[in-house]
Amino acid sequence: MALRAASQAEAAARGAGDDAALAGALYARGRALNRLGQSQEALGALLECVAFLPGGQLRAQALAWREAACAQRNLACDSEALEYLGLALRLAQEAADPALEVDLIEDLAQAHAGQEDHGAALHALHGSLRVRRTLPGQPGLAHTLVRLAQVQLRACAPATGGPGTGAAASQASTPDASPAGGDGPDLQAAQGTLLEALHLLDGPSGSRGADEPDSGSHDAGSHDPGERLALRGEAHSALAHVHLRRGDPAAAQESALAALAALRQAGATRQALQVLPELARAQVAQGEAASALAGLRAALTLNPPDLLLAEHAALHLAACEACEALGDHAGALGHHRAFHALDSRRRDLHAHERTRATQARVGLDATREEARLHRMRGEELEAEVQVRTAQLARSQRAVIDLLASCAEFRDAPLGPHTRWVGDAAQAVALALGSAPAEAAQLGLAARLHDVGKIGIPDSILLKRGPLLPDEWAHMAEHTRLGARLLTQPGAVDGGPLLQLAAQIALTHHECWDGSGYPAGLVGEAIPLGGRIVRVVDTFDALVSARPYKDGWPAAEALSYLSEHAGELFDPVVVGIFADLHSAGRLPERT
Repeated sequence: MALRAASQAEAAARGAGDDAALAGALYARGRALNRLGQSQEALGALLECVAFLPGGQLRAQALAWREAACAQRNLACDSEALEYLGLALRLAQEAADPALEVDLIEDLAQAHAGQEDHGAALHALHGSLRVRRTLPGQPGLAHTLVRLAQVQLRACAPATGGPGTGAAASQASTPDASPAGGDGPDLQAAQGTLLEALHLLDGPSGSRGADEPDSGSHDAGSHDPGERLALRGEAHSALAHVHLRRGDPAAAQESALAALAALRQAGATRQALQVLPELARAQVAQGEAASALAGLRAALTLNPPDLLLAEHAALHLAACEACEALGDHAGALGHHRAFHALDSRRRDLHAHERTRATQARVGLDATREEARLHRMRGEELEAEVQVRTAQLARSQRAVIDLLASCAEFRDAPLGPHTRWVGDAAQAVALALGSAPAEAAQLGLAARLHDVGKIGIPDSILLKRGPLLPDEWAHMAEHTRLGARLLTQPGAVDGGPLLQLAAQIALTHHECWDGSGYPAGLVGEAIPLGGRIVRVVDTFDALVSARPYKDGWPAAEALSYLSEHAGELFDPVVVGIFADLHSAGRLPERT
């Protein structure tokens, strides 16, 4: 309902040309999409919202960047999330909004914890806690205490995963990754923190109390009783993990049941699922493995796995442990295989979402600038178009460098391969008679020739020995993967530049005699960009050192090109390339 209302408000604001109303509607739509797990679409709406917000609305800008950071974190783009949160924090400080500042500090702590930088996360949360205790009414104190305890538990967790997060179990690689016993000072500190939070949440104040924030706060201790219940459930869930780690499964079971009751009452179905593995481990530790297994299998049956991959993976891992306790090795193996299959799907989904996020950046600037250009009239229109076009071109170049680096850093981390290939391809195109603008565009597009390698597994891409036939077939797919990546919805707004890049990505392994791949094109049926990059890329690959080979001398690489001109390579392109090399007119290789 919130998404529908926001979409209707957005349409009305666009029709009326009301930028302020449009910014508000885009923020509401982005926030609603985030809550529905549609993070990619949320990010697009929120970044467009920022473009339409007036410069003086600092708090509104901070909130938009904060919500965009949430979308980036959901897409596993941790660096971008930290960048957005840092910007939001500066805006909140300029707006003199201490409550929002503290909320953002806690968001930064959560982002640091997601990157396993527990020291930075704990430092931020302790600072937030000190500020919360000084504010009138101590708004959001229980929220901060729960987050602090969760990070404390992650910081002292065994290497197999974090505490009480549900998704933590999906990070483990073996079915015996249950929490280890122990009673160190970190566990005691986390338990004390959680008990203080529960004291605040379970106090006699009902739906309001010392933890309730002011009207400007957005933490989980707000006026919504459901959010308060959910926070209580998170606290009990973390406490269950503490009890398990301290070797008290009976107390762990009690806390886990309390967490389930609170989360289910709050309607937090996903968070409730995340508690079940801890409950099952507590039951197994008390000799109730059969009951634990029955509960886990019931949960697996009732909830759709396609929407809850991490949670289902964690349930299967706990079920594997229960089967082992019962001596059911066949059942344990089945659940263990299901865990790994779901975990692999989850990782693939994250990789896909990160690729989509990168695609969206290509078209985002174009969309924002077009919206502004439609509102411009009069004598300034032509000059403004030129300025915006130059800005867009710079943005496209930056994003193309980013995309190219994604593939390059996995395959050739020791040198700027893609940039050199692009610059050399531009020089060859100029020598062949292309117009300077066309040659520059080809050079820029050529940088993305190997972007499809993003989709090739490291086990193949970085293999030191020769590839097996099925591995080679998989590697050859990087041409089609690159073309698909650059022509999917979201990349279309990149215009002719990305269309040319897709063409080069698809054809830069075609051979002059038709022996190449993927289509076996012959002679001039191969687009000029593909023919040029075939020569330039081969030369660079030959002279570059890799973990599995030494670099060739330039003379030997040129001799190889000449020997295979008219067979693997366009002979005209080979001749031009050799002439440029002899004349020292190719870009320097660094």
